[in-house]
Amino acid sequence: MRVQAFLSLTSLVALSSIAALGSVGCAPTAPDELESAATPETDGPEPDEATAQGSDAVTGGTVAQAVSNSCSTTSVRGLSEQIIAEGNCLSAGAYAKIPSRGNLSLGSAVFPFLEKPARDQLVASLDAHKGTHMTINSALRTIAQQYLLYKWGAAGRCGINVVAKPGNSNHETGLAMDIGETATWRSSLSNHGFKWFGSSDSMHYDFTGSGSVNHKGLDVKAFQHLWNANHPGDKIATDGEWGPNTEARMKASPAGGFANGPSCGGSAMIEMTEGDDDPS
Repeated sequence: MRVQAFLSLTSLVALSSIAALGSVGCAPTAPDELESAATPETDGPEPDEATAQGSDAVTGGTVAQAVSNSCSTTSVRGLSEQIIAEGNCLSAGAYAKIPSRGNLSLGSAVFPFLEKPARDQLVASLDAHKGTHMTINSALRTIAQQYLLYKWGAAGRCGINVVAKPGNSNHETGLAMDIGETATWRSSLSNHGFKWFGSSDSMHYDFTGSGSVNHKGLDVKAFQHLWNANHPGDKIATDGEWGPNTEARMKASPAGGFANGPSCGGSAMIEMTEGDDDPS
């Protein structure tokens, strides 16, 4: 009996050891890893307009020159307009225009676009509080703009401190915006599907409400398409991933935009003045 008991105990230990070994190679992802993958990086605001004043005169040069000689993302406005238009060529309606409202003003460098569900809920919040003013300092941001901000932040220039890496900002997806009167609008925006980032980026709101779609990488892919259309002998992968090859081409790109624009023609070119694309 003692021998049988010993053998049974030995078998249980062996089975437990095998189970433990089998679990090593397929351990589940730790909760904090899952959370970090889903959480956007802290992403600082656009440069102060007073600091950036007069710095958009490099639009005839390259993006690399805009990094060195400007402190405003308006220095890559032409290229950014093409990226937004090409994004809508690749994914129709990905970026929807924010219509004018009497209680809304936009910073000079702001592109008035968000993903459509985010745009519609922003308008609903504005219309529910017509007597309260909102200033949007940043909404949709292209990979060209994000690259400038990231390089300025890394160099400690232009009043930029913390900026998400190119390709990793929710501003690039059309799901994020920065507003000036953050405390005033926090409750209303929360009721309309926007999540406040927190004190580390107090102006920043991400849309997490119904209908939101992750367009991460679309602006990168749009840039890659534009580059290839203008450089048939120097094509790069159109995978929507930001890497050394894409960065090298970004630096060499014309800040004012390519000769060959959006792939789906003039109909995709965006009007930066307010149009009639109003959800109400």
